[in-house]
Amino acid sequence: MAAETRRVRARRLVAWIVDAEGSTRSLALIRIGAVLCLWACVGEQMHLRAAVGPERLLLSAVFYAASLALLFGLATPLAAALTAGVLLRLYVDAHLGGPARAFFAHHHQALLTAVFVLLAVAPAGRSLSLDRWRRLRREARGGPPAPPERGPLWPLRLLALQASAVYLWSAIDKLALDFLTGARLERIAMELYFGSDLPEHAAFGALAVVSAWCVLLLEIALGVGLWSSDARRWLIPAGIALHALLYLAVPVCVFSALMVLLYLAYADPAAVDRALVRLLPAPR
Repeated sequence: MAAETRRVRARRLVAWIVDAEGSTRSLALIRIGAVLCLWACVGEQMHLRAAVGPERLLLSAVFYAASLALLFGLATPLAAALTAGVLLRLYVDAHLGGPARAFFAHHHQALLTAVFVLLAVAPAGRSLSLDRWRRLRREARGGPPAPPERGPLWPLRLLALQASAVYLWSAIDKLALDFLTGARLERIAMELYFGSDLPEHAAFGALAVVSAWCVLLLEIALGVGLWSSDARRWLIPAGIALHALLYLAVPVCVFSALMVLLYLAYADPAAVDRALVRLLPAPR
């Protein structure tokens, strides 16, 4: 009986990961937001004036053309593949010690690359895109019917898994004495705000310790609990508050925006679809 229960659960898990389908509007929102995060993160480095040599010039031109098309959902599969290809080329260059190594100096830049690789294999252009608009126009003129705004959900599962990995590995990195005692947070405060003279009040040290433990426990809770629909209603506001504080206090703006954007990967696509239907005006 126990073995049969395990097999049933395993089949349900495989079906939830591989076979499940749903609305593609969550993917479309992630596509749009990810391009904006990408431009904020690497746009200046990929500017044409920074291009040295014909290869880098071509790379910059492809980067902006492909990412712009991806933002609006024009030829979305090709645009996503080209954008991901440029980022992978930068990734290889960085690990060979090339000029792109500054791009991968922080983990959120590698996270962006993973997001675009997954978007390249996802049906991210079936909703909120020029591709969708063109198919609807062809249908209105008597052409073939536009495909429904539905697709496999495994890319969303992988995007959520990537976000959970970021939280959990970040928590593992914080399982060190210098963080748990608040010393690492004090060093960050010295670097960004106070210089070499920390506030002498005893409450500041206590605040650093309490903050360190709160961040650690919240990251563990977010990495695990966002998979639960019951826990999400509490954890998503807590996660947004954490990233809003990080956005305002320390220079991790793109990381904060990207992690909040990836909360869409955990949400029920049908619920996101219903929310958009309520927000968007009905067609006349």
